[in-house]
Amino acid sequence: MRRTPFVLLALTLAAAGCGTGVTETGYTPNRLGMSEGQRKALYAPKYSPEAAQAAAEAEQASKARKPGGFLQ
Repeated sequence: MRRTPFVLLALTLAAAGCGTGVTETGYTPNRLGMSEGQRKALYAPKYSPEAAQAAAEAEQASKARKPGGFLQ
């Protein structure tokens, strides 16, 4: 009988800590049990074909510029 209020309190506190996982600002933390494909997908936009093309164009543009600037 005395154990019942403590068990209910423990269950209530445990349920309060198990929310949706989204913070007030909208951030959703990454779960630890993610598969390898899911982890890679988090970083995929950074390495998209469009990003690679933009980086290649920026490199070509920097090579096209002559060194020395205004002083030569």
